Amino acid sequence: MKKKAVLSFCMAAGLAVSFIIPVYGSAGPGQKENPIPNGITKEQWDKLNDQAIEFDELSDLVRYFNPGIQNTTDTIYDSLDNQRYIQNEMKRYIMDLNDEADELKNSGAADTAHGMEQYMILNQTVKSMKTSVEKMGRSLDYMDRSNSSVQSNITQAVKSNTYYANQVMISYNNALANRNTLIKAAELSNAVMETQKLSIKQGISTETDVLSAQKEVLSAQSSLLKLDQTIDSLRSSLCLMTGYSKDTSPAIGDLPTLSSDTISAISLETDTAKAIGNNYNLISQRHTASNHSTAGMNNKKAIVSEGEQNVAIAMQSYYQVLMQEKNAYEASCTSYEKAVLEKEKADRSYQMGITSRIDYLQAQLSYLKAESAKQNAYGALYQAYDTYQWAVNGVIMK
Repeated sequence: MKKKAVLSFCMAAGLAVSFIIPVYGSAGPGQKENPIPNGITKEQWDKLNDQAIEFDELSDLVRYFNPGIQNTTDTIYDSLDNQRYIQNEMKRYIMDLNDEADELKNSGAADTAHGMEQYMILNQTVKSMKTSVEKMGRSLDYMDRSNSSVQSNITQAVKSNTYYANQVMISYNNALANRNTLIKAAELSNAVMETQKLSIKQGISTETDVLSAQKEVLSAQSSLLKLDQTIDSLRSSLCLMTGYSKDTSPAIGDLPTLSSDTISAISLETDTAKAIGNNYNLISQRHTASNHSTAGMNNKKAIVSEGEQNVAIAMQSYYQVLMQEKNAYEASCTSYEKAVLEKEKADRSYQMGITSRIDYLQAQLSYLKAESAKQNAYGALYQAYDTYQWAVNGVIMK
């Protein structure tokens, strides 16, 4: 009877561990019900909960507010809590069994053959359950550690999602950099169309010229509309990834400033060694069982070696792209400086009445093109730098 009771308890414990009801993530940034997580100061938490998304906040916003991360984290911690509860229940049950065994012994019932059999069963059951409880405790203690596989999986998921959030925010800033240029292009094409309409009365232009100008206006307006749709889509994606609800409109910050000294200080050799040590796939391969056979160990060694070579090749590629984007950005800065001088010249000419409105708009458009080209070049540079740094920290996206 007692054996059946023990078996029933263990089966119930197993079912409780395996059947976990998911608990969905916490509310997004700015919600009053959000408690301050461990390791975060109130000042940091208040900054994360404001109505602004800054690039250097993305990792924490993803960790604490990304719906997918929150669902996964809540499910994992609920499972751990359930197992802690089961462990405590088993401890209490062991105490009850010990009391029953003591009662059998103290009452003299264990002096009979039947009583001794019951006493031995109880003792054996207690011993077996103590081993299980201790093993479960060690496992739970390990899973609570920062370097456990559970915590590592959560950290890896946060890093992967942050990587994509970074890419979206970079793309958003790049798209935004082109908007002023398209607005000015639409203004210029509209001014040309109005000029053509006036010229037709003077017999200078034809209906064909006007229709051509109208097409340019429609094309410019269409390009601006498509860009605005892209900007809205990127904004929505970034808000979703950082936990902001649909009815909020957080400000999205600029990309961080990347100095030439920072890039010059990069050591490919040192960073490659770090990337090999930090790479999540390689860490997993290193911990894969080799079956303790010579063939298995050699196979594992070959797999890890190939993986290390692939990381080294990826780092070399990322470094080359970074250097190329650095050169492209420097060239765009030179072009922009020339464009600034040309714009200043056009400003003076227009104020003096020497330059026509259309010529002035064209000069402004040339300046804005150079400005957006510089901003896009910086975005490409920062993206290359960001991708490189993620690889150093163990995340290589293909």
